[in-house]
Amino acid sequence: MTVADAHQIQLALIEYEFPRVFSSSAFFALFKTYGVPSISKLLASTGQLADETTASKRAADTGIILTEVIMNQPRSSRNIDGIARMNYLHGRHRKAGKISDEDMLYTLSLFALEPLRWTSCYEWRAVTSVERCATGTYWKDMGDSMAIPFSALPSFKIGWQDGLHFLEELETWSLAYEESHMAPDPTNKKLAEATLDIALFNLPYCLKGVGRNFIVALLKPRLRKAMMFDEPAAFYNITLRTMVNTRKLLIRYLSLPRPYFMRAQWNSNNADPKTGCYHTLRYVSHPWYVEPTLAARWGPSSWTMRLLGGNVPGDAQEKYFPQGYHITELGPEKLKGCGTSAMEETKKELLKRKALACPFLV
Repeated sequence: MTVADAHQIQLALIEYEFPRVFSSSAFFALFKTYGVPSISKLLASTGQLADETTASKRAADTGIILTEVIMNQPRSSRNIDGIARMNYLHGRHRKAGKISDEDMLYTLSLFALEPLRWTSCYEWRAVTSVERCATGTYWKDMGDSMAIPFSALPSFKIGWQDGLHFLEELETWSLAYEESHMAPDPTNKKLAEATLDIALFNLPYCLKGVGRNFIVALLKPRLRKAMMFDEPAAFYNITLRTMVNTRKLLIRYLSLPRPYFMRAQWNSNNADPKTGCYHTLRYVSHPWYVEPTLAARWGPSSWTMRLLGGNVPGDAQEKYFPQGYHITELGPEKLKGCGTSAMEETKKELLKRKALACPFLV
């Protein structure tokens, strides 16, 4: 299977088959890394979670970089720009010895594995072996693009047969890593609470506690203990299971396949011809980079947001950058415009690689 084939299969899962679960699982994949003290302490030291605004911008920028990388065709300009920016932001800490190769590999493993796990638990069907193979193929290529070594995996020297073989070894290693590295720490809890504040920002105050308990109910015991969260009351687990099972039945027996015009989209297809910026089409807490169009400001979802007391695009004028974003400028404000030469080198290296071939060919 080529990388191009794998990407098309992944894209169908994200845009048509399981958009809600895939986007939620990506959020939780990032959230899960906070259960590892070596990762959470580094993130806390950056100061990006110091206040509500910087924390929500960091979450938005992370989400945008990931969607630009994952949703766009491999080796396309937007895909390469996203990888180059991501590598630059991580590279500063990797060179300083603050991020280990194991931490990078673990984070990569979560973005590969969590969507499959969530689909198995919460969707109307599990992924097929072909879809699993596509996931392994795609994320092996992504790891190579990010210069993440796979030397910790058993078949590193002799090579993997295919994406299924690679994904199986990656999952085994990832579970072992969690068992030895995921542990309770006050910094884990600090980051987890800050992230929950972002996720629940637009809920009315009276419902925030309920929302928090439902999110905690989604966490596996090891992660919940590492976050130092109490186990929620049985009511939340029972209600969650009932809602999930009901949704599975409704989708399996009463829902038609999603048509093209209803496919899930996260970012604008084309750049603004005047500014060269792209816009996000969705947001969680604050409308970062959302264009304040008539539909965005006055559509049904905006009225719901107003009733909940949340922000809608255009309310804060320039605060949330309604003009959009340049991929190569995402990240902490102090790094805006930085890393140009490093990113250009990354782009050159990526363009030299075999164009979308199978990553397991010798």
